[in-house]
Amino acid sequence: MTASILERLKNESAPYHDRVEANPYASAIMSGTIDLHEYKQYLALFYGFIAPLERQAEASPGLESSGYDLSARRKTPMLEKDLMELGMSSQEIADIPLSEELPDVSTAEQLLGTFYVIEGSTMGGQFITRKLLGTLAITPDSGLSYFNAYGEHSRARWGEFRELLLAAGTNESQCDEITRSAIDTFRLLELWFNRNTSQA
Repeated sequence: MTASILERLKNESAPYHDRVEANPYASAIMSGTIDLHEYKQYLALFYGFIAPLERQAEASPGLESSGYDLSARRKTPMLEKDLMELGMSSQEIADIPLSEELPDVSTAEQLLGTFYVIEGSTMGGQFITRKLLGTLAITPDSGLSYFNAYGEHSRARWGEFRELLLAAGTNESQCDEITRSAIDTFRLLELWFNRNTSQA
């Protein structure tokens, strides 16, 4: 039996996912040693990748046909809110370096593969939120908007996205394109982190 797109994404992107999560900021969160300055740096790195990515997706000819509701799932405002709560001014946020190496999201399949990475992180974000609540003086409403993106609705929102993937990955060619896009997104995100990360 041919593997579903969900099985392929989970299995084939796993090594790339693990490498992204091996960055020093994520390690410091897991060990409970991250401080507010490092946390702010980590959020700024996500902003530098996700803000231009969402702008690119907004202009994608494949956005409408993908069924992905970018307006309802946009993470850039959440990151901006967190960074402002942590003391950054609007001008400082505007000055954050932005990645110029982004995955191609021209087609519906490429877009869904890319946002598999972004949406998938919202499930892990619930665990990260609990870790950070025990480490830093922040709350879900003040400094944790990004990692706590959908709050108690995270599982339902992830389930909705999985349905989009299943509807889009109905043949081998579509599955190949979605999977390649997810892997490319993990690869570029890892590259972005590595280029901009000092030891946390």
